[in-house]
Amino acid sequence: MSFFNHRTDEYGGSLENRLRFAREVVEAIHAGAGDDFPVQLRFSPKSMIKDFGVGAMPGETFTEMGRDMDEGIEAARLLVSYGYEALDVDVGSYDSWYWSHPPMYQAKGLYVPYARQLHEACPEIPLIVAGRMDDPELAAAATADGTATLISLARPTLADPEIVNKLQRGRRDLVRPCISCQEGCIGRIEHYSSLRCAVNPLAARETERPLPQASDRTRMRVLIIGGGVAGMEAARVLAERGHTPVLHEASDRLGGVVIAGGQPSFKEDDLALIAWYERQLEDLGVEVHLNSPVDAEVIRASGADHVLVATGSTPRLLDLGEGVPVVEATDALLDQDALGKQVVIIGGGLTGCELAISLRERGVEVTIVEALADVLEKNAPLCMANHVMLHDLVSYRGIEVLAGARAEHVTAAGLLVSVDGDQRLIPAQTVVTAIGYTPRHELETEVKAAGIPYHVIGDARRCANIMYAIWDGFEVASQLAK
Repeated sequence: MSFFNHRTDEYGGSLENRLRFAREVVEAIHAGAGDDFPVQLRFSPKSMIKDFGVGAMPGETFTEMGRDMDEGIEAARLLVSYGYEALDVDVGSYDSWYWSHPPMYQAKGLYVPYARQLHEACPEIPLIVAGRMDDPELAAAATADGTATLISLARPTLADPEIVNKLQRGRRDLVRPCISCQEGCIGRIEHYSSLRCAVNPLAARETERPLPQASDRTRMRVLIIGGGVAGMEAARVLAERGHTPVLHEASDRLGGVVIAGGQPSFKEDDLALIAWYERQLEDLGVEVHLNSPVDAEVIRASGADHVLVATGSTPRLLDLGEGVPVVEATDALLDQDALGKQVVIIGGGLTGCELAISLRERGVEVTIVEALADVLEKNAPLCMANHVMLHDLVSYRGIEVLAGARAEHVTAAGLLVSVDGDQRLIPAQTVVTAIGYTPRHELETEVKAAGIPYHVIGDARRCANIMYAIWDGFEVASQLAK
């Protein structure tokens, strides 16, 4: 695109010159492989760039600095005339990374509107459409109206390699959902040059780590205390291996803290993941006890050969005195409509920022109070696309951020904070604390006293995220009594 390409030779200037390298590539392929060898190209008809390193928000009105649709359509026609048999359509660029690698903050099927414009202008060009297309109704609609010749699935096949076969059988309920966190895939490629998947611990190591099956000699009864994702994953794997997991959950449903985390509109796949686990445990015949808190007596009477403590974490709390209600983030996520129209969130980590975005969708005025120099500074490394988009959304949605600020105490009118030595009152109807969690593993003492071998897994061992909780449950359950 001309925004980046300032060359003055035959590879710069006109659109044809800027596409010259792509033309030479396809001509060389056909020269070597023959004209009947199909060649496709990943192609972005629109760049979504506002400036160097600055992407546009979904729905934002902006001046496109990269390739716009008019040039994209012209370029598509030229590329097909050069010998490309199909175009694999996305939008975005390295300067608008969260379009090329869409996080959960992007809508499903985000490329479809642009592919449709391209199809309407060039109906003769076969188009492959990607971009969070794991919703079968969405994919079917895109192919039915001719927008897409083929649907491309990448991340969803890491989450569940059998997704297409399951959908073909009409068993959408069996598909393990991609949650678009990009922690295990793009994030780990960025930081560790290693491809994995947050929800599928066997991704990219299927032959390396086959699940060892239990024998009559090694088969065990395993008490699992806690029905969050770590406990559910452990129960699933143990059951698949032929052990007998018995899961106790103190609340009235499975899912743990992910239930609250899945409440924002853009986190629906988190709730779908819980539903997938529920179905898996049901199909595997796992014994599940809800509303069943575990104490020393239950542990001693369990007859367990091994115990997995998956009791999760406890929110960190602040004593802010008397005044407007102070609510912890988990409770706030579960009952957002009860918070009022002015909310202050203490803590600008992942939870605080996602809650803020969710509240803005409801028309709530939100201020984030963050002790560090910026939001999202204390989280474990996120995929750059997720980190940058969430960071940009905070500003774009009109959320005020007070960085380098310390919460002092609540009053009848809001929250008093200290910023650079000055005090400021932020009006609020509710103050929400989102300052992290601490592992909850007090039952470890009771398990030790019972003399039963055990492991602590998930947030009860170390507070992290969905990926590490699932991986914890998998690793322990896959290796237990091999």
